[in-house]
Amino acid sequence: MKVILVEKDKRVIRQVTRILHTIDNSIQVAAVVDDFEALVKSEFKQAFPDLVLINQQLLGIKGGTVEAKLTIATWKDPIIYLAFRVKNLKQLQKKIARPARGHQPEQWPVSTYDKLIDTLHTTSVLQQPVKKRFLVTHQQKLLSIAIEEIAYFFSDNRFIFFKTFDNKKFLVEYRMDELEAVLDKQLFFRVNRSYIISINSITAIYAHSGSRCKIILRPPVENEMIVSRERLADFKKWLGE
Repeated sequence: MKVILVEKDKRVIRQVTRILHTIDNSIQVAAVVDDFEALVKSEFKQAFPDLVLINQQLLGIKGGTVEAKLTIATWKDPIIYLAFRVKNLKQLQKKIARPARGHQPEQWPVSTYDKLIDTLHTTSVLQQPVKKRFLVTHQQKLLSIAIEEIAYFFSDNRFIFFKTFDNKKFLVEYRMDELEAVLDKQLFFRVNRSYIISINSITAIYAHSGSRCKIILRPPVENEMIVSRERLADFKKWLGE
C-alpha cells in the first residue's frame, strides 16, 4: 500500500512512518507534502496513493466529519490524521464539511478544495485501470488467466486465492482491498470480508433469516455464502446494474 502523507513536522513524519511500518511492513510512505497546495499540484505519476493521510490541523474541518482516523500519541498533544481512501472519494466528499466561505484556513480556499477532489478523482481513474488478466504460477509455469475465467476471490489463512469456473485454485499477491480497487465493479462484488464474487458465479439466491440472503456459487464453496444486512442494499443494486 502506498501512502501520501500531508505533514510539515519532519520529526513527526519519521514517527508516523515507523508506526505505519509497525502496523504493516508493506505500507510505503511514497511521498510527503507540506500542505494542500502541494498536494493539489502533485500528479502522483510515480507514487499514486492508495491512501492519503492528512494532519487534521492542516485540513481545517471538524474531526467528526470524517470517520477514518489515525491518532498518533506524542509527548505533547496527540496528532490526528484523517484518512482518505482514493477509490472512495465520492463517498468521502459527502462526509466532509466544506469550510464556510470566510472561515476556511488562508492556505485552503474553497476553490482549492474543489481542485483537490477533482485532481485525486481524475488521477484514480487514470492510474488504476481495470484488471483484464492475472499472472499466476502453477507447477513451475506462468499462466495468464483472463478475468472472465475467474469465479471468485477469497482469503484463506491470510493468503488470497481465486478459483476459476473449472474449479482450479491459484494464489495471487494481492490484498482484498487492493483487488476491490482493480476489479470491474460491474462484474465483481465483495459480499463479505473473505469473498469477492463474479456475477457469473451465482447460480441461485435465497432469502435468509435476519433480512439477509444466501448465495449459491459455482464452483461450490465450503461454507454458506451469506450477504449481511449492511451489504444487502448495495448487493441488490449491483445485481440490477
